[in-house]
Amino acid sequence: MPESDPPGFDANLRLYAQMKPDAASLAHLVSLQGVLPSGGRLVPRRQLHGTLIHFGKVMDVYRVIREETGISRAAYEPLLGGYIARTEALLPSSSSFRLEPAGLAGFGARGSTLVVEYQPTAELTALHGQLFTVLVDFLTACGVSDTAAFLAADPNFMFASTLRPHITLARGYSGPLPALPLEPVRLIPMPVVYPGH
Repeated sequence: MPESDPPGFDANLRLYAQMKPDAASLAHLVSLQGVLPSGGRLVPRRQLHGTLIHFGKVMDVYRVIREETGISRAAYEPLLGGYIARTEALLPSSSSFRLEPAGLAGFGARGSTLVVEYQPTAELTALHGQLFTVLVDFLTACGVSDTAAFLAADPNFMFASTLRPHITLARGYSGPLPALPLEPVRLIPMPVVYPGH
């Protein structure tokens, strides 16, 4: 029988290791959206970000891990708390990363998610490696024996091992990639925990 949500636990809680553009970079990204050819849905200004590690809804992840390992909620939740604390410790708000643009690309099965890709720096690559290690350690502590296979099979985590810095400008975009005047961006870490609304 499935476990019910304990009182006070937000089953829609989401976790991400993300970075947001600073004010000047945000203005640049919004200006790029302003000159896009019509078609597609623009990502709202407040949602422009770069993701380093996507975790997703904590209960969705719990259900998948429970199927794999049989872990109880009582055991999962403290491990999740440790994962959050270690991830937040790696993302101090005083850090920032300047990234050079690599170009526009179409992501997704149909290539309809329009993104600006950026060149990874040595510092950002090192940070991503540390964040990925924390994720693998968390899964191992939860009892996942083959973390590589688990990550590859799960939609939340299948891209976690690869750093491909990008910021999504529009979804459902069709047509050729536009020629836009891309500039470097400066990204600042965001909080890891997001409420599910």
